[in-house]
Amino acid sequence: MSDYSEQDKNPTGKTPSQWHKHWGREMEAAEKRLRKFLKQGNKVVERYLDQRVDQDMNGQQSRLNLFYTNVSTLQSMLYGSVPKIEVSREHHDPDDDVARVACLMYERMLQADVEPSGENLPTVLKACLQDRLLPGLGIARVRYDFETSMVTVMNPETMQPEQIEQVSYEDVPVDYVHWQDFRWGWARTWAEIPWMAFRAYLTKDEASARFGDDRAEKLEYKNQTPEGEDERGGDSDQQSNVQKAEIWEIWNLSDRRVYWWSAGCDYVLDIKDDPLGLIGFWPIPKPLIANNTTKLFIPRADFILAQDLYNEVDELQTRISVITKAIKVVGVYDQSASSQVGRMLKEGIENDLIPVDNWAMFAEKGGLRGAIDWFPVETISAVLQQLQGIQQQKIQQLYEVTGLSDIMRGGATDQYTAAATQGMKMKMGSIRVQALQDEFARFASDLEALKSEVISKHFSEESILKQSGAQFLSKPDQELIMPALQLMKSPEVAWRVDIRPESIAMVDYAQLKSERTEFLTAMSTYIQSAQAAVNSMGPTALPVLMELMKWGMAGFKGANYLEGIMDQAIQTAIQSSQQQGQEQEQPSPEQMKMQTEQMKLQGQQQKLAGEIQKIQAKSAADMQSQQAKLQAEIAKIQTDSQADMTLEQTQAQNRLIEISRELEASMAEIQAAMRADLTVERAQASFDIQSQQNEHQNNLVEVRTNAALASNNQSRNG
Repeated sequence: MSDYSEQDKNPTGKTPSQWHKHWGREMEAAEKRLRKFLKQGNKVVERYLDQRVDQDMNGQQSRLNLFYTNVSTLQSMLYGSVPKIEVSREHHDPDDDVARVACLMYERMLQADVEPSGENLPTVLKACLQDRLLPGLGIARVRYDFETSMVTVMNPETMQPEQIEQVSYEDVPVDYVHWQDFRWGWARTWAEIPWMAFRAYLTKDEASARFGDDRAEKLEYKNQTPEGEDERGGDSDQQSNVQKAEIWEIWNLSDRRVYWWSAGCDYVLDIKDDPLGLIGFWPIPKPLIANNTTKLFIPRADFILAQDLYNEVDELQTRISVITKAIKVVGVYDQSASSQVGRMLKEGIENDLIPVDNWAMFAEKGGLRGAIDWFPVETISAVLQQLQGIQQQKIQQLYEVTGLSDIMRGGATDQYTAAATQGMKMKMGSIRVQALQDEFARFASDLEALKSEVISKHFSEESILKQSGAQFLSKPDQELIMPALQLMKSPEVAWRVDIRPESIAMVDYAQLKSERTEFLTAMSTYIQSAQAAVNSMGPTALPVLMELMKWGMAGFKGANYLEGIMDQAIQTAIQSSQQQGQEQEQPSPEQMKMQTEQMKLQGQQQKLAGEIQKIQAKSAADMQSQQAKLQAEIAKIQTDSQADMTLEQTQAQNRLIEISRELEASMAEIQAAMRADLTVERAQASFDIQSQQNEHQNNLVEVRTNAALASNNQSRNG
């Protein structure tokens, strides 16, 4: 609960009411300055989720959401595994064992927040990375939380038990900050930011518990709606069912104070001095900000820089979809020609003949070609192919602008490329993605560095020992725990927390295995050489060689745990060499003679090893020569086989051509015979028709003749 009053003043001389007016003006200016960014950010998120309501040609729409694919690919590449936290000394000094143990304790405490599920570091980092790739701003902050409990202790003065309040639990949670809940003062660079604010929503009960009943009554409570919904008409289903007040927590750098401000109250709700005491004052690292320049510290989303290409790809996709639907087998036919023509496609019966009335008249009009006209599918298909080609060009341009073409070029290789060349190609191919990966690793490292600074300044020694699990360190490091704890609590010491990019990106297990194998191979080679040096120089050389090994190990990640064991081994070697030096006497002539014989024997062994190497080299050369000859024979056999196969294919093709010609000739003869038969049938039909006509005419003449004779007979009789 707040404990300041309206009459309280800070060193600047402003009252809480004056501060309220001051922050009101600052927040209003920030809202105007960031209005365009917030509006574009909402549109980018909607585009990623494909929540678009615009209509395309003829009310039809078809989308190719490459933006979702590109962002998902980048997000998977940049954050593919749980981060591995490393706390290191400034110069990796091998003899600074106190700092080494302190680094181990820090790593145990920081890594503990990575492992469990829930609102932990991986969840926060994933949300911040998505905000960086979508609206262009990813933010996270640290807090210091603690719990107290009443415990009974003995007062040394009165020797009576007393109840005192004691810290029972301490924590430094890492909170995700939504990109819409962050404001900052006018600045051109990160170093110039004068103040920053974080928004939170509190219910009336929460506001009363935090600021008191009087101030809670003056706040404005309402249902919360995601920003950007009002611009699209609003959606009542998206509103919260609990009314809350909007509270801004403002961190001011000039006086290193924190102010709690709300538009509904006439004065600031609370004022506190620097609650964390961090060196840089801000509770957040430098945000993940996209496409920022020194003109003004305002992000600009990656999508905005490539939105024209995204829109063109969508427009082409819509046209391709419309034309694809238009391509179909359809046509028109002459209804007066024959009613059976339309049955060919409607009935859908295979291997069936449909009878046609008046076949002669149907054939004279051109048959099926003269009665049907099909839709010009060839023309529409050509247009479709042109659109698909243009779309592929636009997609390639989009990959060039967004940087995904670098990844594709880095991954596009063949089996004949050398390993070193392929590795260099992949490294240079993803250089833009690597820069973004380094920035993301920097953000995660700075966030954990702030957390370690809070631990150093605020945690009790009991909490550090308990949360770091110091009792489980190796035995050589147990004596260094208390000095390391004092070093951790030193306010002037700044620890370097590092999260390497490769530890949070997709893990290349083959590369990891190769690095560890290479390290173990180098160490085994060194141990063999050191053993030979100890045999020739004596046991006194062992501590020096082990110190060299420790110095080399100090530069490798994860070696800090082994250094304590190395210290114990070095100390044991020193004591052993001292004892052997005290007990060792001057060698006798027989011993010197034996050493000389041993040296001669070693020389002979080295000479024999050289001869063996020469024999092995000669054998390898002979084997290579035989392999070359064998490969030449195999190539010759393959060439001969290819020639034989080509000859057989040519003969088969010639035979196929002859069969085709014979078949065409047979078909021509059959067609000629059919035409001849058809001509004979037509001639016979014409002859029959002519005979019938002649017979009718003869009958008609006969009838007319008989009628004339009958008329003449009647005339005579009359």
